[in-house]
Amino acid sequence: MGLDIGGEAIKAVQLRKTGEGLRVVGRPGYVPTPLGSVSGGVVVDEEAVSAALAETVADCGFTTRNVVASVGGNTSVTVRVAGMPRMSGRELADAMDYELDRQVPFPIDQVIYDYQIIESTNGGEEDEMSVLLAAAQEDMVNAHVAAITGARLHPIHIDIEPLALSRALVNVSTNGYNQQTVAIAHIGASQTEISIVRDGSLEFVRAIPTAGEALTTAIRQEMGVDDTQAEQAKRQFGDVRDLASLKRDEPEQVQEARQAIQNIISEPLFELTTELGRTVDFYRRQHPGEEINRIVLAGGSAVIPGLANFVAAETGVSAEVANPYQYLIYDADQLSEAYLRDVGPATAVAVGLAMRDMLAE
Repeated sequence: MGLDIGGEAIKAVQLRKTGEGLRVVGRPGYVPTPLGSVSGGVVVDEEAVSAALAETVADCGFTTRNVVASVGGNTSVTVRVAGMPRMSGRELADAMDYELDRQVPFPIDQVIYDYQIIESTNGGEEDEMSVLLAAAQEDMVNAHVAAITGARLHPIHIDIEPLALSRALVNVSTNGYNQQTVAIAHIGASQTEISIVRDGSLEFVRAIPTAGEALTTAIRQEMGVDDTQAEQAKRQFGDVRDLASLKRDEPEQVQEARQAIQNIISEPLFELTTELGRTVDFYRRQHPGEEINRIVLAGGSAVIPGLANFVAAETGVSAEVANPYQYLIYDADQLSEAYLRDVGPATAVAVGLAMRDMLAE
């Protein structure tokens, strides 16, 4: 079971490895996170999250208790790809201790961390390698584990979102993405995490603060409503297509609501796409002659109608909305293609977590 505990929603997916491929078990779960139980990616009310997890597992028809969970957030988790001279063993361990002290903004004696060589390039005296470093505050990890075990589930791995997304949207793809350079923009609640994956290998990670909450806040402030009403308006009327060119049979009031919400969310979306474009440009400068082939949008806000075209127009890179289920086997009588397409962007991390140990890293 892949489990993604977010500030707005809990996402859970179970997969089973079969001779035909990876099969979806039960129904992917997407339920609201209990109010105030998760803040900045940190579980602050373990009992409330445990109760929600137990209910989700029962409702979704999962058959396993084994869980791979992710940790995220803009204050408690650090993910970096560091370039350094090629080394191994004790020398690499000492170098990573130094890198940890340099990169992590919280006390080193309070973190759990790991690292992995993700690429080596032989070039004589310029022989270099890239190392992925992931560090999380120990209290945050412990709170996640406590919430999971409180639901009578068994956590077997704690993973990070960029690796999970790479598995779900690139590594397992059947359309050649694992031989291209793909940028994944995961639009979460409090931050958007941009991962660049080249030939199936994670190359670059950057987090920006503009995300789903920025859109909700803009609506709340402009319309004078509360957070719940603003979130509902975003989900119901959020739309960045050219509304004037669409022939709609909707009531005039609905069309006006769409136009009003579009006007409000356009500014934070421009901020998001500007930062995404800057990230693409930075990567190009670091890798002359290499192009980013496409941008894949994941996260709950990725389903805003027209967003992929909006991103493509602003960045000059082809963009699409994530659908990890297109690479999986599922019972079409139980799970409709439309439903999986709708929940695909939000549950992409959970899908990638469930894939761990099923794919060769």
